[in-house]
Amino acid sequence: MREKVKGLQPPILRFPGGTMVKLYHWMDGVGAKEERKRQSNRIWGGVIDHAFGTNEFIQYCREIGAEPFIIVNMATGTAEEAANWVEYCNGTDDTYYANLRRSHGFEEPHNVKYWGLGNEEAAVPDIGFLHDPHEYIKASWEFAKQMKLADRSIKLVMVGEKPEWNKAILDELHPICDYLSLHYYARSENEDYASLFNHAVAMENIIVDTKKLLDRYPARVESFDRWYRFPPRQREIQIALDEWGIWQNQSSDDYVADMEAVFNWKEALLVASMLNVMQRQSHAVTMATFAQLVNILAPIFTNENGSFCQTIYHPLQLYREHSGNWKLSCEAESMMLLDGDGQPTASACLDISATYHDEKDEVVVAVVNRHPEQSVSAKVSFVGTEGLEICEAIELNCPSWETVNGFDIADQVTRMAKTDARYDSDGGYGFPPHSITLLKHRYSIDKLADTTN
Repeated sequence: MREKVKGLQPPILRFPGGTMVKLYHWMDGVGAKEERKRQSNRIWGGVIDHAFGTNEFIQYCREIGAEPFIIVNMATGTAEEAANWVEYCNGTDDTYYANLRRSHGFEEPHNVKYWGLGNEEAAVPDIGFLHDPHEYIKASWEFAKQMKLADRSIKLVMVGEKPEWNKAILDELHPICDYLSLHYYARSENEDYASLFNHAVAMENIIVDTKKLLDRYPARVESFDRWYRFPPRQREIQIALDEWGIWQNQSSDDYVADMEAVFNWKEALLVASMLNVMQRQSHAVTMATFAQLVNILAPIFTNENGSFCQTIYHPLQLYREHSGNWKLSCEAESMMLLDGDGQPTASACLDISATYHDEKDEVVVAVVNRHPEQSVSAKVSFVGTEGLEICEAIELNCPSWETVNGFDIADQVTRMAKTDARYDSDGGYGFPPHSITLLKHRYSIDKLADTTN
């Protein structure tokens, strides 16, 4: 399974999770494993044995090449406890918690840069009492002060929610808010094929509206009281989409079983569409973590007998391997998908994004044909340069949009790389039904003014 995780090349990993953090006390997860206490998981059921704690998490991140991102417990924890965790991870002085880390076998600091102040604190049904934004503001100031005084260099991620919540906390917390957290889960059950993709539209609208709110606050903080004894944020507030994915409707009170979802190919097309959203909005969304990694709403499924890659694994892997590190502007004209009643939805048949890879000198155009039955031919044009030739086309597809993977069947997702792919005489390219295609073009960014697709 570890090789499957490495195949995704996750750049960042979030710990100890979402709602579970409201029960989590980090000291329970360090030191000798045989001495760590077993704790009832009062939220999800079962037992937390704390065998996988802070140091195991850091080691795992280093092994798979991911940056660690830690969420602190604001529900049943304290600001002092959170600051002690920062000192344990990042401390270099001759202090108790830095020395405790050393005594556990880690002489050098872990240098954890990203720290989240709570998780979904506005959620009334969850454990916790910070459901009012003003209560969250009051608590966040204290957590931020103590944590920043333990390490002035850390970046803080604040909990976002509805627009009124976001405005209230940013009005007060914007000087120390490096990231505003957003969560978005698409719901895939009991919807016709075409309307499923409206979730990608909704997610993009939320990101755009949130960015407009963030733009109201200064890019750099002036007149920050020096008696805080730590600096304010150093750049504009960014969005951390630190939980995103697909959450199929729950059908029983067995919450964990309901979340052990098996995803089909149409849901993989939705994941690709959501990745396109994040690439188009990458000026705003600069951190994103898919929720989760294994078994629960995840791209990898495992049990005692082995593991398999879900259909959604493949677009996550493909985009990570081949997308560029610069966003290019792009537009698409496409017919709209029709719902079960034959009415146009909010979702276009073709969904696109474009990036530039500055080390490979490649323009990468990502195209998702979301039509379940029709191949679509589209003309591709570039502004500021003559037409670019395709150097490689990589296509993902499945036998149908209902296809799933499993333990007892071979992986149904096919990846086809074509070095002989070309645009036709009119500059068009044919995209098969229910397909994900990356069109790669050789070009130097020095010559590229703008790109339109």
